[in-house]
Amino acid sequence: MMREAPDDPRVGILGLGLMGLGIAQAAAAEGLRVTLVGRDAASADKGLSRLTMQLRRQVERGRMSADAATTLLGNVEAAHDDSALGECDVVIESVDEDREVKIHALRRIEAAASEGALIATNTSGLPIGGLARAFVRPERFLGLHFFSPVERMRLVEVVHGVATSAEAVRIALAFVARLGKRPIVVRDRPGFFTSRVFAAYLDEALAMLGEGTPASLIEEAAIANGRALGPLAVLDEVGLRLNVQQGLQARADGLEERFCRPLALPVLSRMLERGRGGRRDGGGFYDYPDAGAKSLWSGLAEAFPPALAPDRAALALRLACVEAREALRCLEEGVIASADDADAASLLGLGYPAKTGGVLAWVESFGLPAFVEACDQLARNHGSRFAPSPFLRDLADRGEIPRLYKPTAP
Repeated sequence: MMREAPDDPRVGILGLGLMGLGIAQAAAAEGLRVTLVGRDAASADKGLSRLTMQLRRQVERGRMSADAATTLLGNVEAAHDDSALGECDVVIESVDEDREVKIHALRRIEAAASEGALIATNTSGLPIGGLARAFVRPERFLGLHFFSPVERMRLVEVVHGVATSAEAVRIALAFVARLGKRPIVVRDRPGFFTSRVFAAYLDEALAMLGEGTPASLIEEAAIANGRALGPLAVLDEVGLRLNVQQGLQARADGLEERFCRPLALPVLSRMLERGRGGRRDGGGFYDYPDAGAKSLWSGLAEAFPPALAPDRAALALRLACVEAREALRCLEEGVIASADDADAASLLGLGYPAKTGGVLAWVESFGLPAFVEACDQLARNHGSRFAPSPFLRDLADRGEIPRLYKPTAP
């Protein structure tokens, strides 16, 4: 039986990288007591030191006051062993995005945590059901997908697996709200909601590049839609190799081909063959000089010879439609429960232009019949990923997207 979490739950964090320390900061900033756990006492102490330096930099940049940083650090302690997790009401694992590494960490947590504690994994896409095999009592386990930088990003996906209890979801929602963040409940499906929708957007840009569309036009089309960065620039920041690994892992897991990044892998693999892995690898789609602004890599024209010069407005519509089409597919499949959740997730987690009101609000503004017509044309020109389903055609006939949708599919 899970215990009712107090109004000010004590939080344990196992895994003290960028995300783990970000979660620790977010919790401590709200006055919660936080316990940091590493591989051993020394790594926990190093984690606390890194958090201290992280806060010092934020003070230097004017993002918080020195007094606030001091108060925040007073809420955080480094644990010398796993037994400290027994005092925590909520324990969050945030180690590397590797299934076996996470399973090992989760087994450590279940062995040390009290029977009534909520246990969560911070993952952007690993199936909760697969990680749940680490547990004797999987009903108290779920996913809490935080976004980076955690201290500034308000969205958290609360991902429930088949074995997750309703009580665990309720406690998780209260915890996320206590952090001052916006939770959305997400069904345990590949990519959850945000990673899946954003992958559709990024992969469409890569498909355009592979077709011979100049990279500059792709980036300009995305910015014309209101994005702060073009999709190729985003891929450079995330890392091309990570995106390839995600696709290959999905294929190894036997997922449907649509979840295996089939549009992205050929283009990303060609970039990696040329030693272009992204910003941290010295350059990807862009070059990053020591002085001056980044610029598109001059080798792109040789790697992907320009063959098309489509209208920028047509590219912008294609990018907008593929993202919205995937969001609607998630609504239809019950990955999310409402159009409001889809809009909130797109605005708070995906950098969707605020003026639109969100990804599905954009569809409503564009007009459902016009959206279906655009998707039909895109499906004829670019593939079945755009094809409207009977569900979508029914929405168009009714002229609205229900704010709350209960799918009939299992």
